[in-house]
Amino acid sequence: MELKSYQKNVIKDLNRFLELLTEKQNIRQAYNTLWEEKGVTLGEFGIAPYHADLCGVPHVCLKVPTGGGKTYIASCSVKPIFDAMPQVHPKAVVWLVPSDAILTQTIAVLQNSEHPYRRRINSDFSNHVEVYTKEQLLNGQNFDPVCVDEQLSIFVLSYDSFRTSKKEGRKAYQENGYLASFSEYKTESRILLAGTDETALIQVIRKLNPVVIVDESHHAVSKLSIEMLENFNPAFILELTATPREKSNIISFVGASQLKREEMVKLPVIVYNRKSQDDVFVSAISLRQKLENEAKRAEEQGGKYIRPIVLFQAEPNNRDESTTYEKIKRILLEIGIPKEQIAIKTADTDEIKKQDILSKECAIRYIITVNALKEGWDCPFAYILATVANRSSVVDVEQILGRILRMPLAKANESPALNLSYVITSSSDFFRTCEKVVAGLNAAGFSSKDYRSKDECADKENEVEQTNLQIVLNDLMILQKQTNLQDNTSDINTEELKNQLSEIISLGKEGEASQGNTEYFRELEEHTAKMLCDAEATNAECWGKMNDQDMDKFAGIPEEVKDKMKLYFIKNEFIEEVLQLEIPQFVIKTQPTLFSDSESALLEKEDLYKGFTLRDKDIQIDFNSVEAEIAKVDVEDADDDDTPKAFQLKGYDNIHMKEWFDTQPSEKKRRLCKDMICKRISKNNAIHDSELNEYISRIMENMTEDQLTDLEQSYYPYMVAIEKKVASLLSEYAFAQFRKLIEQEHILCKPSYHFAETIAPIRTIRSIPKSLYTEEEQFDNEYEKKVVWELSALDNIKWWHRNIARKGFAINGAVTAYPDFIVMTTSGIVLFVETKGDQLKNDESKIKAEIGAKWAAKASMTGRLYKYYMVFQTKNPDYEGACSYNRFMEIVRGL
Repeated sequence: MELKSYQKNVIKDLNRFLELLTEKQNIRQAYNTLWEEKGVTLGEFGIAPYHADLCGVPHVCLKVPTGGGKTYIASCSVKPIFDAMPQVHPKAVVWLVPSDAILTQTIAVLQNSEHPYRRRINSDFSNHVEVYTKEQLLNGQNFDPVCVDEQLSIFVLSYDSFRTSKKEGRKAYQENGYLASFSEYKTESRILLAGTDETALIQVIRKLNPVVIVDESHHAVSKLSIEMLENFNPAFILELTATPREKSNIISFVGASQLKREEMVKLPVIVYNRKSQDDVFVSAISLRQKLENEAKRAEEQGGKYIRPIVLFQAEPNNRDESTTYEKIKRILLEIGIPKEQIAIKTADTDEIKKQDILSKECAIRYIITVNALKEGWDCPFAYILATVANRSSVVDVEQILGRILRMPLAKANESPALNLSYVITSSSDFFRTCEKVVAGLNAAGFSSKDYRSKDECADKENEVEQTNLQIVLNDLMILQKQTNLQDNTSDINTEELKNQLSEIISLGKEGEASQGNTEYFRELEEHTAKMLCDAEATNAECWGKMNDQDMDKFAGIPEEVKDKMKLYFIKNEFIEEVLQLEIPQFVIKTQPTLFSDSESALLEKEDLYKGFTLRDKDIQIDFNSVEAEIAKVDVEDADDDDTPKAFQLKGYDNIHMKEWFDTQPSEKKRRLCKDMICKRISKNNAIHDSELNEYISRIMENMTEDQLTDLEQSYYPYMVAIEKKVASLLSEYAFAQFRKLIEQEHILCKPSYHFAETIAPIRTIRSIPKSLYTEEEQFDNEYEKKVVWELSALDNIKWWHRNIARKGFAINGAVTAYPDFIVMTTSGIVLFVETKGDQLKNDESKIKAEIGAKWAAKASMTGRLYKYYMVFQTKNPDYEGACSYNRFMEIVRGL
């Protein structure tokens, strides 16, 4: 099962946060940097600042709407998190879910070795995986210190199962003889929970310092929930929810358009307000039948089986709730709906529990509920939510709206009408009803932009209007004549409904061959057909809008943050020319495939790593400068709320290594160190794991006994030295390949990069004339400012732009370079300028300058003249692409 593109982006965001966590060794700084790299500030005009619930524990959130595959994303997140931790860290996951229904589902998929979620986890952890229920843990079933050291252990638990306020939760805090084998496992007193027996399940979990995954985390907001999380002694907390709480530290957002583009959800939601409750029944039943006809036609042409379902939402009745939903069932039966097509799902009655609703053998087409269909129940066949309530009431649809949003089989249908979802209501206060729909969309992780309303009762000027991902459908006119609006389901004229719907219901029983003859039937069919025709046209418009959004430079930023961001635009005098400008980038020649007839692709570093091997590389590393670190606890770091304890590179791992090493022979200690070094370096896919293992073995065989002893005490300095060595070998190889492929004309340049119409730098400057945008990103130093001031004063300079690192234009060679400035002359020459202090004149700068010069030469073959300059303050290097500031200004004046 492949990740969808938006799911890959979520994992990419998680990986970047973990990289920054390791690099910065500070949770808050990692979080801040992640968003700053996206161009988002923190605070009032951007994303909320990091909020620390637990000291020293990274606690982040992935916002994924209903239908976005949160469980699969969670399954794919486990490996990256553990890869970022020290090798000696036990691999244990506490997987928390909010309800028994979701608990049962999660256990079923994670314990099933054939399920795609479990297959992914098995693949990531070489099939060394065990998934436990709470009962299995309490009974010590295949659960002991040997097991947890050799496998990934996943504990699937409900929120309530460890809350001390619940009787069931207290079992985890009681003495447990089945877990006695863990009493000698990691005996540090600081780990244990005070006042609790050391054999209690909670103590065992604390010793494992687990990663905690919190599914539907918006339920875990109370003080008791935070206390429960703290009791687990977590190393990392990953929340997944459609509706993050106010203090959630969100590191990745998924929007509605991404899910629709990947065919995961039926959006937008079409909301219809009917004049009467009779009309709600007529609309729901006739629309459902039309959708089923569309589904049958699609199936006959090779599509998958779909049986559209209506969810009838009854009005709660505090005196006798069952009366309301029983009345709806009675009405459906009286108008001719077969009994086997109707099911009730409430808190007291569950007629769908044992039904496989997706099966062809299931006849259910109408499900009656109040609010029982909440999280944990999903049916992609549910298309229509019909609310049957007094016209003076506003039925609370927000709790169950998410149940009709999932796309069947996560695959769009040929019929556009089957790619939407529908809400049909009858309310005298349609505005409040729409507010409830918006609340329901919000609860599912969507927004007010994801529905379209049509009020049959409203004046045109008062009609609710929506934009963006919204489809406008003409109203389905109900032809029955009424003088009074009903105010109670008891007043519904079932005999009249039966007459109106008899042919439609007959059609459902007998198939489409049965054709209606009455005038009502023909007109109803005509209006329904027009509704679906409108859907096709306007759905195409919706896709057009989404395709426009593909060009959005802020695609990974949530709408609510975009609305607060300060955006800066290309100045009017430059916009027409600049938007037509395509800057070349390096491409590599490729062979056409079944999926693409392109003969080139943007050059990636991986293209230059092909053929690399460590087998013939030297192992010369100067370890004399490496000072072995003695295992110790840094008191200052331990008290820092922002230090990620489980991700510390110097200290935390040494504490545990000391404990392990005290009981292990020297040979095993060295093997563990080697494994940790291999793990750190193996993240680079250009190096085969077996070659890396052999290479590090050669290095360790060449180390002195004193160096090996130091390695046992503190592997980190040695790991850094070896990592730098391997990186330098890889860089040398990539640069040599780059030179060769350039010379052989296998690497060319093709126009590909476009300037964004808007930018959103966090810190800006606007005082220097001739800037391309209304404001530009602030300079890093005074030297940069001096260069731009002098350039802007020249008559032959048209505009300049401060290129934003990691977001702007990149020269994608053997080393990725982001020039500091892009400058256009009045004659149309484009300059790419990288400023360097004299202290930065080194081999790396020389390589970058050479790559920049080669890029400019290749780029200039595409029809416009491009020039690259690495500009040092005073030094004038004797290599291609670099010069002093004075020499640079002399050249530019003459252009």
